[in-house]
Amino acid sequence: MSTIVILTFGTYGDVAPYLGLAGALRDRGHHVAIASQERYRELVAGAGFEYRHLPKDTEQETRDSTTAQDLIDGRRMKPSRHAVREMTEQMQGVGPAMADASQGADILLCSGPVGALFGYHIAEALGVPSAALYLQPLAPTGDFAPPVLTLRSFGRLGNRAMWRMGALGEKVYLPQVNQVRRDLGLPEASRRSYQARRDASWPVLFGFSEHVVPRPSDWRAGLRMTGYWWPPEPADVTPPASLAEFLADGPPPVFVGFGSTASATGDRLSRIAADAARRAGLRVVLQSGWAGLRSDEDHALTIDAVPYSWLFPRMAAVVHHCGAGTTAAGLRAGVPAVPVPGIMDQPYWAQRLVRLGVAPDMRRRPDLDVDWLAGALRTATSDPGYRDRAQELSALLAAEDGAATAARAIEELPDQPV
Repeated sequence: MSTIVILTFGTYGDVAPYLGLAGALRDRGHHVAIASQERYRELVAGAGFEYRHLPKDTEQETRDSTTAQDLIDGRRMKPSRHAVREMTEQMQGVGPAMADASQGADILLCSGPVGALFGYHIAEALGVPSAALYLQPLAPTGDFAPPVLTLRSFGRLGNRAMWRMGALGEKVYLPQVNQVRRDLGLPEASRRSYQARRDASWPVLFGFSEHVVPRPSDWRAGLRMTGYWWPPEPADVTPPASLAEFLADGPPPVFVGFGSTASATGDRLSRIAADAARRAGLRVVLQSGWAGLRSDEDHALTIDAVPYSWLFPRMAAVVHHCGAGTTAAGLRAGVPAVPVPGIMDQPYWAQRLVRLGVAPDMRRRPDLDVDWLAGALRTATSDPGYRDRAQELSALLAAEDGAATAARAIEELPDQPV
């Protein structure tokens, strides 16, 4: 039995998929520890895994940061010393905590940009096999530019140049990276040197399906799309009585939720959602989430967290922020989508939903208005083509077992050069 440590940092969507992967590893006889922030201790331990502590509170830090508030809704931002200072302060202490949490690992799995930033060096110091775990296609290619930077394509050479430009973003964290290296007995490294080694040979597992993102034509061996890592399914879902009554009292409503989006514009988004649903002649379920959505109107119901695997199949369409996990849940449920993205990879997933034919259009959150959302809801719910295509994709995803595929790949890591 191996001890496998997963480093994950961020929002709920940065943690939940790895519980599904951890479950597949446990089923194969491994002990799995998950390092994440304190607010996810119960989530991790409740799923039966060892919890290891990481610092910071992503929600609170996002609420307290004017830079983050502008960023999460996708507004254009100019680089500034203040923004750089906030970025580095938000990572203060995370690298050393990840190093502590990795002790005793036989295999180290480094999720997302933060886990990969520090985990690559921690694994080198510990001399253990490791891999990156990504929920987005974050590996250089000429097929498209970095999804977290732009939706434009600049041609094969231009796209690769954009990936090189995006790699410069790690420069601000280099002092913290080298502090971790020194603490672990490694020599300091330049950004270019360690990125070149990492990009050339580090194994990467991508937790999404080739039916959703076609494999880039120029990806090297060692970059593997496995299919989705679904969070553990609750044994029995008992919805709140108000939700059960609301669903039974009329035709399927539409869902509106923005997940772990700690936006200060929740009141505005709530009004737009409720007004648009009413104008489209639809009922609406608002999930409060970090944005604090709510409405007291007769055609609307406000709910807290309910498993998407239970809720989404009962919806006529889902309006969401296009985080990787929510996007996946909507596709799995086979329902039409109305994408309203904000930051980072969200516009990329929104664009994928439109191109896959399960969404009529997308609109970024700062530009959202009642007229557009009402029209998009009418189209998504009245044109059967969107649901048909969503159902086709759902069937394709149901035939995959991404967590089991990834678990087998992880077991092969000790046979590869460290």
